[in-house]
Amino acid sequence: MRKRIHINRLGYMIGSPKTAVCTGTSTGLFYIVDAKQGINVYAGRLSHPSFDRESGDTVRQADFSDFDRKGSYFIRAGYRRSDVFEISDRPYDSLKTEIIRGLYLNRCGYYFTDDLMGADRVFRRTACHMERMSADGRSIDVSGGWHSFSGYGRNVLSAGLVIADIIYALRLFGESFSEEEKAAAERECRWGLDWMMKMQDSDGGVFESVYMVGAGVFVHPDEDNAPYLLGGKSCSAALRLTACAALAAGYFAKSDPAYSKRLAAAAGKSWLRAVQTPEYASFSSRSGDKPDGEFMWAMCEMYALEGDESFAAMIKRKYLTSGFTGFGGEDCGGFAALSYLLSQRHHERDIEAFIRKKLTDRADRMWIADRSSGYGVSLSAGKGFCYGSNFHILCDCMSFITAYLLSGEQNYLIGAADQFGYILGKNPLGTIFFTGDREDGCRAPCHKLSVTNEKRLPVPGMVVSGANTERWDEYSKWHIDMNTPPSKCYIDNEYSISTNEPAIHFSAPLIFISAFFDKVGRSALSGVNAGRAV
Repeated sequence: MRKRIHINRLGYMIGSPKTAVCTGTSTGLFYIVDAKQGINVYAGRLSHPSFDRESGDTVRQADFSDFDRKGSYFIRAGYRRSDVFEISDRPYDSLKTEIIRGLYLNRCGYYFTDDLMGADRVFRRTACHMERMSADGRSIDVSGGWHSFSGYGRNVLSAGLVIADIIYALRLFGESFSEEEKAAAERECRWGLDWMMKMQDSDGGVFESVYMVGAGVFVHPDEDNAPYLLGGKSCSAALRLTACAALAAGYFAKSDPAYSKRLAAAAGKSWLRAVQTPEYASFSSRSGDKPDGEFMWAMCEMYALEGDESFAAMIKRKYLTSGFTGFGGEDCGGFAALSYLLSQRHHERDIEAFIRKKLTDRADRMWIADRSSGYGVSLSAGKGFCYGSNFHILCDCMSFITAYLLSGEQNYLIGAADQFGYILGKNPLGTIFFTGDREDGCRAPCHKLSVTNEKRLPVPGMVVSGANTERWDEYSKWHIDMNTPPSKCYIDNEYSISTNEPAIHFSAPLIFISAFFDKVGRSALSGVNAGRAV
């Protein structure tokens, strides 16, 4: 039977907004029931029914934000009941470890042998994809990195987002990480950075990817003999290495000065290459007015690292026509905002005020979309339910968090909790949209490494792409009816690449988000009323 009461399936935090979405019930009341004793411990009134166009559901909100007793419970509304959930101090504490573990298991060119434990042993393998690539008649070592998507290719742009998510989580919410988690997160950053620097050519240019020719088949990584090619050098790849290497150089400056110096040299070299491109000429021209978060992010990280006045001057000249919002893909100006605002360098008041306004204006638009959505998602303010919709939701969550950190506005905090809750099960399908051994998690991702292991266990901690109205693969076209509402265009199957493909950069925002809720959320959310107007 389809679920009718949708909850955050990982549980709710003491002092936080606690909402569930009820469908298919006509009663006006709901009850929180102690799962062990079977007695009602809380009664509340559902909101008035409203139609959610993205899901096709008529929904009512159950708000129990003021119920803060630890324990195991379920919600009863009429003759419907939810699954059991927990209320606790740190319900998301294990998420960081899970996502970092997923990154580790997606390493390419690594010997997985005695360091694997328990269920991870099914991913034991020798080093894969160690062959050298050819470029301009030269043989280049590009081994390492992470398998970026469902197959065994690797991508600089994707890896760069992962590194930025991790380092900014460590910088802003470091107290949320145990010593073991911090060490594991730093190891993964270094693994990704080392590979990105391998992708840098002697002229400073950066090859964008290592990609497979053709679609390929499901095969274990160390048995993969498919042909791979080296993607061309691009301005975006050079900017991504510039930004991430400069960011990491600052982060590792005290703990590993030699590594920091190496990163700084790579950042400077790729920046010099980027400024020789036509894209830079367009960006730097006074007539160019296309917002460009990539260039601004790279410049802000270089300014934070070196304090060079030439970067300060360019930032001052271009800030009005540059992007300072977004945490994914080309729309990555949010990292530029974090870099500038967190930098110890001199800040221009006008620039800082502009950045703050950009971030809060974006959050205001997302908040309006959040309130109009029956399930509290802000996608209608952006891309809608297309490929990578779950990633866009997590990026919106990071935008809400950033706006909250700047302003203290409680609505942004609630918006962040809504986006987070959607990924964790409070969605029309009642699905946890990342892999693992949970009953309602993603069990059959479109992911070669997961499909080909001996026990068919998915690599844990991977967020899948999510609902996608385009359904461009054949399996999804046949198995998801064309009249399916947008937020239900999803199927948990290994052949549904358009809805169920994971990617490393889809998952990494959860490290930032869960670290925020562990450190800031527990105190900041206390006393917030998350209920919608009824």
